[in-house]
Amino acid sequence: MSAIGSPSDTKGYHENYNFVQLSRNYLKEMRTLARKSPIAHEILYYLVEHMGRTTNAVVCSRKVLAEITGSSVATVGRAIRVLKDDNWIDTIKIGTANAYCVNERVFWQAARNQRQYAIFSATVIAAASEQESNYLEKAKHKLTYIPVIDDDNIVTTGNEELPPPDQKDLDL
Repeated sequence: MSAIGSPSDTKGYHENYNFVQLSRNYLKEMRTLARKSPIAHEILYYLVEHMGRTTNAVVCSRKVLAEITGSSVATVGRAIRVLKDDNWIDTIKIGTANAYCVNERVFWQAARNQRQYAIFSATVIAAASEQESNYLEKAKHKLTYIPVIDDDNIVTTGNEELPPPDQKDLDL
């Protein structure tokens, strides 16, 4: 039996799972980005650190990125603009949050031959500071029972017990 990630691992999925690959062609531009906008550089590395294995995407709000970098939301907005203008990332709006898609020509995890599918999934990051103030208390409550419609089209709500089925309901 071989260790996961060894050359004889035939699945390949776990091989180098925690590694991110970087194209050497972009190192000079990365140094330029670090000088141009240290916050943009930090955000880019944060996104790469958390991006999905096959999609290079992370979903979070600018407020989360502001908390991560210790910057204002406005500063994060300017940094995101730099990253977009310089083609490090692209964004997809999802309500008030964004999916940040890292340029896969620069950073990637999965083999490039696994990138032929148009599947969108992402790492989603939600901060406690963005939730309702009582979200921890709400999480302790049992969810409401989902109504059930029986054969007689009677809506049942709450935790009421249904009568046992009549034999005429059984296919014998």
